[in-house]
Amino acid sequence: MNQHMTENEREVIKLINFFKKKGERLAEEGSLTQEHQDLNAACERLTEKIYNHADFRQQVLEKHETLKGIIEDSAQCPSCGKVDKLKKVGVATNELGWKSNRYKCRRCNIEFTWNRPNNPWDMIPFLEICLQELDTNLGSAEMEGDLRERAQGARDHMSVSLEQLRAAIASADEEKARMEEQDREMSRMLHEFKKYLLIEKIKLEPFSEN
Repeated sequence: MNQHMTENEREVIKLINFFKKKGERLAEEGSLTQEHQDLNAACERLTEKIYNHADFRQQVLEKHETLKGIIEDSAQCPSCGKVDKLKKVGVATNELGWKSNRYKCRRCNIEFTWNRPNNPWDMIPFLEICLQELDTNLGSAEMEGDLRERAQGARDHMSVSLEQLRAAIASADEEKARMEEQDREMSRMLHEFKKYLLIEKIKLEPFSEN
């Protein structure tokens, strides 16, 4: 079974398999009713829906995980400037609500929070602030010549990166919202169908006074 299936979906699949096996036995005995055939057909359709939705859920969640990993820290110890002695020890949230990685430098024996976000969602407002600061500097009369040219190049590169990031995040968030809406619809449908299957299962159980 798909690892991204919910417990509810797994339970319904188990019930469907019970009716499928029952249908196969009835067919072998030559006593398969139209009612059971219709039930089997409904179960087949629902099984396809469950697997399709579980696959969609898996794709969306994997895309979100991939997005989380596109931000690389390139963190350095603020004391010795080394990279190879750093060990990630946690995550900190700043006053703006952005999450950043915390590191320990094994050489200097200090802990510090890196000065930029560790995820693309928080990187968007961070880059917006960086662009504002660059625009302010470019607008000042003191910046001239090569420095202005380099700053303008950095600004243009950052602006393109920001737009690409915005587009990727918007697409992923839109897909996730669609998946969550489908999750709610699927959950309601499975709740009703599970009740129906359980009633049908009870009908099939032989009556015993013991």
